[in-house]
Amino acid sequence: MIRWLAVILVAVSTILLGASACSTNTITNPQDIVFPDSGVSYLRHVQPFLTLSCGFAACHGDASPAGGVRLTSYTSVMFTSRPNLAVPGKPDESLIIQVLDRRIPHSIAVLDRVTSNQYQGMRRWIIEGAINN
Repeated sequence: MIRWLAVILVAVSTILLGASACSTNTITNPQDIVFPDSGVSYLRHVQPFLTLSCGFAACHGDASPAGGVRLTSYTSVMFTSRPNLAVPGKPDESLIIQVLDRRIPHSIAVLDRVTSNQYQGMRRWIIEGAINN
């Protein structure tokens, strides 16, 4: 009896711990992503922005990325998708910035939903070296 009680207690604890790990702070709307004035983090800011704004399945996801551009990981952004997507220290030479500021035409109206903070945050990340942090 005590053994079963211990098993049940462990199972309930595991479920509760797992439920608490599914934080309600998870961002699902790209409009909710806010970049800091400095110290932009790839993991906390850039990748969520790219994933929710551009890197989903129908656009620049892994399955069939539009124009061969994948925006689903640091490696794909920096090394394997297309040269010069993000040029460390040089936002004006970075294709991502050229798309965001409309120097390069883009077919999707997602650009209308990119906030000034997000645009400046992406520039800041590149100025700060486009590091994987």
